[in-house]
Amino acid sequence: MDRVAGVVEVWRTDDTNEVVINHPALKPDSKGEGQIAFSPRSARHLAHLLIEYAADAEAEATGMPPNLDMPGF
Repeated sequence: MDRVAGVVEVWRTDDTNEVVINHPALKPDSKGEGQIAFSPRSARHLAHLLIEYAADAEAEATGMPPNLDMPGF
């Protein structure tokens, strides 16, 4: 499990190979956990969108053009 900003937890399930995001602000499910599970393909799509939005926001904040030429993407 990895943590982002000390709050958001991300991991992959062993049985279904889903990527799971857990955040305390998410409405708890029947198990009392606030999680969103993604298929591997959907998780990759979400990651791509997050990179695009983060690059645009960072570019606007710094006044520099977005850089999407990151290794591995």
